[in-house]
Amino acid sequence: MIQVDLSVARIAHVLWEAELEEMVGQTRKTIRLTSHEECELGTWLHGEGIRELYHLDPIRQLVSVHEQFHHAAERLVSLIAMGTPEEIEREMNRVRMLSRDIVYRITEAELDYLEHKPLSDFAAHPFKSLIHRLFNIHLPEQEESEQRGILEVSHARLMHLRWSRQLLRAFQHWGKDAVLDSADACPVGLWIHETKSRHPLVQEIIQTLDEKHKLFHLKTEETIRLLRRKNFRKSETTYGEVVFLGREVLYLLTRIEMAFLQSGEVVAPINVVRHG
Repeated sequence: MIQVDLSVARIAHVLWEAELEEMVGQTRKTIRLTSHEECELGTWLHGEGIRELYHLDPIRQLVSVHEQFHHAAERLVSLIAMGTPEEIEREMNRVRMLSRDIVYRITEAELDYLEHKPLSDFAAHPFKSLIHRLFNIHLPEQEESEQRGILEVSHARLMHLRWSRQLLRAFQHWGKDAVLDSADACPVGLWIHETKSRHPLVQEIIQTLDEKHKLFHLKTEETIRLLRRKNFRKSETTYGEVVFLGREVLYLLTRIEMAFLQSGEVVAPINVVRHG
């Protein structure tokens, strides 16, 4: 199914980026470099993705961004061997930026694909094949809790993007139509505060997510206030921060998804409030 391919491609990409981080941190010595058409994301993107989803703007944009990411990754690996620490960090920052753009574009494509369906259909998303393909884990018959936990992370991610899109439309009308949930009441905030995890890495990423997500809401509120006062120059600056933090939230939610899959952890199910 297309949804599964999108999810596999997104998490496989973040898994590969994590290996680049390990190389920079000197906890990994080698990495298998592939072309932008041969990695897990590239294989899907230049195969089924192009055939079935090229009508979606995010997929067309993703083709270009993904190729740029691979060129940056190749430069990074070369610099690790012979570059200065400053050059390595500069290129790693470019890799991180492009990676967040990739996660954003894939999430856009997922949301565009699912928009014409009721959100309840998303609960039937068959994640078993994703888990097996990425981590070679065979789930037992009672795998429903694991699937539900992963689905709730993904649901929060998609709802965050949907809300961000509504926010952009409000910004375009000087913020007068903006409806702002608090950081604790929106789908991501509810997920953060009601999800329990015993895994140290998941706890660490959730803590970072909580900080970035609260800052996202603060900057959003600031942008709305500035727009209503017609302070357009300053609102443009704060909106740039909103965009950056919004993409960081999507990326961190994907990192949490990946950590859940790697740990095989059963996460506590919650009831997320579904907005329009």
